[in-house]
Formats: sequence, structure tokens, C-alpha cells
Amino acid sequence: MTLWKNFLNEIKSHVENLGGVTMQKFTSRLHEKVSQLLPEKTEEEHVRIACLSGLMARIAYNDLKIDAKEKEVIQNSLVKWAGLTKENALAVAELCLSEVKDLAGIENHLYCLPLRESLSLDERYNIIVSLFAVAAADGKVENGESEEIRNINHGLLLEHKHFIAARSTVLESLGVLNQ
Repeated sequence: MTLWKNFLNEIKSHVENLGGVTMQKFTSRLHEKVSQLLPEKTEEEHVRIACLSGLMARIAYNDLKIDAKEKEVIQNSLVKWAGLTKENALAVAELCLSEVKDLAGIENHLYCLPLRESLSLDERYNIIVSLFAVAAADGKVENGESEEIRNINHGLLLEHKHFIAARSTVLESLGVLNQ
């Protein structure tokens, strides 16, 4: 069997039907821990929460340190966008930040694919806004954080105008403007 056929067979084996939407099966250690932490949520909610919190943790850790304000923004974003209670949002924020070094090895597209298949354009745009809020929480959006968010924007199949609009919400914190 050729390498290409092996690849296609592997992809086919990881695809399942979720509510009429074909979604690549998403699993990670973070997803498993979110599922254990929030057993009352549906599998689709587990995936969304794991993907969203994973992306936010990646941005928070982009500068190789986690600021308490970044953790607070992650918690508030999970309350707002994932509908979690403050207590559950805090637990998920702590979980994703404790797993952040492992998350660094996972490509953005593994987090973006389930989100872009299940969220509306506005919801995906709001993820980018939330990521910029996390990046700005420590007072400065570093160039590396901005570029990581640009890659995520692309992975969520958003246009450049969405990235620019979301970035404009944190203009006073952009590192490139404060040099």
C-alpha cells in the first residue's frame, strides 16, 4: 500500500458523524481531562471547550510565562463563550495552563478544525478577539503572540480583515506600536 493510501485510510478511520456534521475525531490529553472534569457536558461541548482553552493557553504561554491576568482572561472567556460557571471555568483554565507544555506540540489545525466545523463565522471571530484579550492581559501583545493568532485566524478560515478587526481591540497593547 502506498504512503498516500495509508494516509487516506488513517484519515477515514478518524472521521465520525456528529449530528449531521462530519468532524474529524478530536482527542488529546486536554480533551480527556476536560471530559472527566465536566461529565455533564456533551461530547461536542467537551471538544469545543478543550479546543478553545487549548488555543488560549498557547497564546498565554507564547512568551514562555503565564501571567495571573492571562489566567483571569481565560477564565472569563470560558464563562462568556463556553457557558461555564466561574468555578468550572477556573478549573478548566488551571487545567489547560497546567497542560500548556504538551499543548505546544499540537498543531493549531487540530484545535481549529473542530471549531471551524461547528461554530459560526461570528463565533470564530470572537475566538480571535478572545485570543487577543489573553495576549494583551499582561499589558503587551508581543509580535510572536500576534503571529500565532494570525495562524489561528487562518486555521479558523477567517479572512485577514477579521484578524485586523480583532487586533484593533487591543491597539494600546500592541508591542510593535510601543517600540
